[in-house]
Amino acid sequence: MSALSFPDAGIELETIEAGKLSRKIRARGGSLMTVEVFFAVGAVGAEHRHPHEQVCYCLSGEFVFTLEGESFVLKAGDSMYVPSSALHGAVCVAEGRLLDIFTPQREDFIKV
Repeated sequence: MSALSFPDAGIELETIEAGKLSRKIRARGGSLMTVEVFFAVGAVGAEHRHPHEQVCYCLSGEFVFTLEGESFVLKAGDSMYVPSSALHGAVCVAEGRLLDIFTPQREDFIKV
């Protein structure tokens, strides 16, 4: 895999919680990273904070997304902006996928 091209066949599916939550780092470089997150019904992306800015785009399914104590329903085609250090999380209501874009990259997601 080159530093510019990320074919799906070469991307590892990382299990976060067996049968519930997994992810693929779709692309990364410079100060950007794109991560696809796969959720089963009832899977929880626990509330957390990080110094990265994030855009979360709903590819499929339905989620209750919480941002700084306010809840939003995300369905396919909806997106959220998460400012740096904002408390946020999600609960999957209907099986789905989120596409998360981070700047800077989530170094904690990269396996050496």
